[in-house]
Amino acid sequence: MKLTNKFALLLCIGSMLLNSCSSDDSTQTNSVSTETTTLKTFKDVTFSLDQSEGYDAGLYFSTELGKSFKTSKIDATILPKIDIAFYSANYALNYFMSPNNDDYGVKGAPLTLFINVQKDLLTIEQFNKIEKSTDFDAIKIDADDDDSFPDDKTPNVVLFKNAAGKKGAIYIKSVHRVGYDPRIVVDIKIQK
Repeated sequence: MKLTNKFALLLCIGSMLLNSCSSDDSTQTNSVSTETTTLKTFKDVTFSLDQSEGYDAGLYFSTELGKSFKTSKIDATILPKIDIAFYSANYALNYFMSPNNDDYGVKGAPLTLFINVQKDLLTIEQFNKIEKSTDFDAIKIDADDDDSFPDDKTPNVVLFKNAAGKKGAIYIKSVHRVGYDPRIVVDIKIQK
């Protein structure tokens, strides 16, 4: 009888370990979210530098859901909530783009405007001081740019305005091209 109980206990523990180690790559919750009454902040969000998305990070992010998504895991329910997409071809060509981009986006996704290379509209120091929605009021984002930034021009700040008219900023903290999971790491602040 004792041997049966021990076997059952080992089987239960083994099952729990397998369940806790399994991964569900449908959504990646790779950020820490902080909300104030007028602002959402996401820290350490990762975007894949691997276009096949064979690693942990995805290419799309929803500020509404606070999650990253791989292209293959975006369904009809998630699609309208995606407002940030990322593309990288090499060390010299990185940019945030609208999720509905004709070349690299997802058909039917909403439009988001991005300013990838902005000239002193918002510095890193100013990004760090943003605490409320009205801090974005003076920033004009009315046209998408086709500019890109190389790895060596990071850290920097990218501006955006999503389909709901909410303005935000992406602070590009680091780029990791070497190793298991090539990715770019950012913080995001957006009006609520």
